Amino acid sequence: MKYLFMIISSLLLAGCSTMFPHPASLLEHPSLPAWEQSLKERIDRDLPKQAEIVAPRNQAVSRLYELVDLDRNGKDEAITFYRSEQDGRFTIHLLVHERQGEKWRLVARQTVADGRAIDRLEVITDARHKQNHLVIGITSYGENTLYIIEQLLSKQRDVTKVDRYDRLSVADLNQDRERDMVLLQKGSPSRLIYYKDILSKEHQETTLSTQDGDLFAEHDLFEVDTINAARNKGLIVSYTRDAKMHIALFRLANDTLEQVRFGQVDEIVEPMYTFPKDVDQDGIVEFGHQYTPEGSKGREGEPKPRITAYYTWNGSDNPPFLESGFELREEQYIDQEYNFVMRFPANWATRETIEKRENRVRFINRETKQIDFELEVIPKNQYIASDQKRKIKEGIDYVYVIDATKEYEVFVNRVTLVE
Repeated sequence: MKYLFMIISSLLLAGCSTMFPHPASLLEHPSLPAWEQSLKERIDRDLPKQAEIVAPRNQAVSRLYELVDLDRNGKDEAITFYRSEQDGRFTIHLLVHERQGEKWRLVARQTVADGRAIDRLEVITDARHKQNHLVIGITSYGENTLYIIEQLLSKQRDVTKVDRYDRLSVADLNQDRERDMVLLQKGSPSRLIYYKDILSKEHQETTLSTQDGDLFAEHDLFEVDTINAARNKGLIVSYTRDAKMHIALFRLANDTLEQVRFGQVDEIVEPMYTFPKDVDQDGIVEFGHQYTPEGSKGREGEPKPRITAYYTWNGSDNPPFLESGFELREEQYIDQEYNFVMRFPANWATRETIEKRENRVRFINRETKQIDFELEVIPKNQYIASDQKRKIKEGIDYVYVIDATKEYEVFVNRVTLVE
């Protein structure tokens, strides 16, 4: 008791409180910075009654506002989008607040268009780099329409309706260090509409040979990337037909969007998960192609294991994967059942076959018939440690082990979990 009294006395002399925080205070969010708290209060004050704040779907984090330096003076303005409803009709509006120290003032209130949601928000700069403008995609009854808002801080601000779209890409396709724009309008055939200058109404159209029943799913591609060894940019478009992924490639020729033909082939047709990607991280996208290697063996009643090969396109129009137009960069085995990828070493390329039996996957050299690597996959609740086995990975459901008596260690870092 004497020691307890001495401890409490010491705390009091040091100016410490002996009161413990209330449990509810531990659940409170950290306090906002003064400027942000002031902005939140100002938005609440300026927001019309019954209005509902909406956030652009393509933003990584949903926020009450977007910070954009509209006049490019080094200070961000805060833009808040909201939705109103009258007699079943929805309309998208916005507020613009300007910062003054720790306070904010309302400088603009603008109606954008009829619609329920904001599909896209992009910020673009004018040719003189004097102002930033907004490109906004508004969704209404399942249809997206694109609008451009210019000079938002000016009394002469203008809202321009551009066109409807199903997919949208805003990127530097022509590599002039300014972003241009491509719209996709689905149909039979589909239309691609290219804007070299987003703020101009001038555009160029081309077609994509889609058919009734073709599906543009959410995971399908409509994006600009570096497509060949010369580091040219191109537009990659994918869609699904008859349970297979079709990839079409477009590039600019004299500011005209043209589809790439590989010999007599318009498109690359592959199973759905061989999307183009930069597998070797050299800044150039590779194109995936799947094949079943000779001697491949799977479990009874299941498809034989397949290899995914990634090729870099050299820019020629040779048929894909068959001639010198594509250079093999890497091969992988993708196991969707056990959620792992095995990236092959360079000297394994085109020589491996795969056996998948019970809970083991073997990679076998077709020339020597020797096992290069074997991976055993064991449910976590059944795994028992052993001197003969070494655990190399542990996932949500499985433990991945190798034979500790074999020379498999060198390949361990090529196994990646994809849970």
